[in-house]
Amino acid sequence: MMMLNSGLSQQVLHRPKAELVFRPWWDSIEDCVLSCMIAIGFLTLPTAYVTGNPVECVVHPSLWNKTQIWDPLGIGLIDRRGQSLDDEYMEENYGSPITQVRMTHWYVKRYCTENFVSKFVFYFPYILLIVPLTLVLVDRIFIKTFAAGNKIKQFYELLVEDSLQREDVENMSRENMKNLHEIMQSFRFSNVCYWSYLSRTILEIFLSIGLFLIYWCWGMPNLERDIDCNVHGLKHTCVLPNHQFYFYILAVSSALLCVYILCNLYNLVWIVWPQMGLMYRVIKKYREHIDTPAVHVHKKKDIISTDNFLNVYFDRRHKDLKLLLNLLAETSGLPESFRILTLFDKKFQSLWKPQNLRFEEYETVNPLLKMKSHSIIVRWNDAPIGHFLANYDSSLSFEYTVDIEPSPSSELGLKSVLYKKEEPILLNGKTDEGKHPECFNLLESGGTPNLNRTPNLPRKGSSITESLRYEVSFENIIQQEDEYTVTISTELNGRTVTQTVEKFPMGQEN
Repeated sequence: MMMLNSGLSQQVLHRPKAELVFRPWWDSIEDCVLSCMIAIGFLTLPTAYVTGNPVECVVHPSLWNKTQIWDPLGIGLIDRRGQSLDDEYMEENYGSPITQVRMTHWYVKRYCTENFVSKFVFYFPYILLIVPLTLVLVDRIFIKTFAAGNKIKQFYELLVEDSLQREDVENMSRENMKNLHEIMQSFRFSNVCYWSYLSRTILEIFLSIGLFLIYWCWGMPNLERDIDCNVHGLKHTCVLPNHQFYFYILAVSSALLCVYILCNLYNLVWIVWPQMGLMYRVIKKYREHIDTPAVHVHKKKDIISTDNFLNVYFDRRHKDLKLLLNLLAETSGLPESFRILTLFDKKFQSLWKPQNLRFEEYETVNPLLKMKSHSIIVRWNDAPIGHFLANYDSSLSFEYTVDIEPSPSSELGLKSVLYKKEEPILLNGKTDEGKHPECFNLLESGGTPNLNRTPNLPRKGSSITESLRYEVSFENIIQQEDEYTVTISTELNGRTVTQTVEKFPMGQEN
């Protein structure tokens, strides 16, 4: 039975991988609740009255010892001639009048079970199974009717699946240009997933509330310990087997149904009130953040405002894309949704790009080896959205990872810099001591720093005329390459959102 329960639960609650990616925590709780309810139904199935577990009945106590005919024990009765009638009261004739047609004990039990036991109690284990299966069926019907499953599958297979498995966002963006175009065409003016999700949630709320009322208004009052049964004019009293067990099972099932109702109510509020969504709150707050200074700035200054970015996300004509991005943020985190959104909205992508990116080459001297080597210095300022995210929520970790290829001979060429909240520390080539940004090489095992590097003298033709907040250096480059590729990944909570790839020609003026 347990193997059958496990197999059926997996088949009934099985969902494609594409759907699982967009199922937030409340939908996962709903699946767990339904799985528990199915298990409870199978647990009580062997106790069903319909499968041969009748009630236990005796002649009603009010008729005991009232006449010589209705002695319930059938002991000590004698006929008119004084002979014992004990043999007339065997178990199969128990409770039957001597002078009338006899009713066997099993007939009484079956008769009372079929005619006087409440239909709720009679079919109770099957009701416990039908309730979760009905709720699952509603979900499946809406997915099929609105064809929402096809939309979700398309969005997942063309873009999300690849994004979840990769960190090279720049290459992924170039490789998926065709898929991006196909998705945009498919989701343009599309509200199928949104209305399917909303309609399904509303129907499940009403249906689950109705089933809960059936449990309490029809089920609880009928879970009595004793019932009275009239068998062809002969009054009996019957005991319901497993009465206490059924009561506890019904209480647990009702509690699970309450959890299911609460999850759907939360889901409904989450759909109709977008502010509850994690991604929506961040983007909405950022729009307000950039609109505030825009009032005091001359129009000639190019500012990304609400009029020229995130139209893909906020446009009400295609709610499906917004819904799926919000669900992806709830299941996989903000970085995944932001990464997908940057692929669709290039202006939003520019908010994640580091500003004032500079490359410089220095010549260094190693006194031990008495040979010259080169150092590549990468400097930049924060991405426009960096300051907002770092101050919006302290739990969000905003950082930059710098990768250089081919790697220098003395190190692996991958360094990370955390967001720095202090004032700019690099001004006209001068650095304040003790205020360096937190920088570390992600892959190197450590070593002795080169204290004999020549002063910060830019190579011929380069000059620093503006404040730069970050600096990463790759030192001890002995073998000079013609060209280096520098990739700066903007990361949120350790996941790359977007990348900036630049070519750095060695030995040439910047």
